[in-house]
Amino acid sequence: MKPYHRKSILHDICELAPVMRYEDVREVRDVSGHTPEQALLIGYLTGSHCRSIIDRYGGVVGMYGTVPVNKTSASVWMLGSKGLLKIARPFLKKSRSEVEEMNRVYPHLFNVIDSRNEVHLRWIRWCGFKILGERMINNVKFYEFARIAS
Repeated sequence: MKPYHRKSILHDICELAPVMRYEDVREVRDVSGHTPEQALLIGYLTGSHCRSIIDRYGGVVGMYGTVPVNKTSASVWMLGSKGLLKIARPFLKKSRSEVEEMNRVYPHLFNVIDSRNEVHLRWIRWCGFKILGERMINNVKFYEFARIAS
């Protein structure tokens, strides 16, 4: 089976949370004080677009989506396991079209990212997001980023 993206189901949270990358756990903790389970559940329940990344064995290796702020803006998020790195090429290939789809619904996508999270920094750049500035959150440097639909 080839890796693919699909609409998330509640059970995906149970599968991904225990194996989430340390960098992602740290980022969630530093920004919101949430556990991996809480962060994934908030994204799943409050999001309008929640997708899961499935590896070649049928396992959930990542989840991402949008949380609407208003009719034209949404916070975009992604959390993953080390398994995501093992399917980097197919994941990246599909990511751009998935982000473009989210951007059609919400012309303004944005969030902050931990400056230490190199994997996610590369992902947001690959998907066409721009770093707009930086700010400190709990004594950690975060970058503000956004993508405006063209």
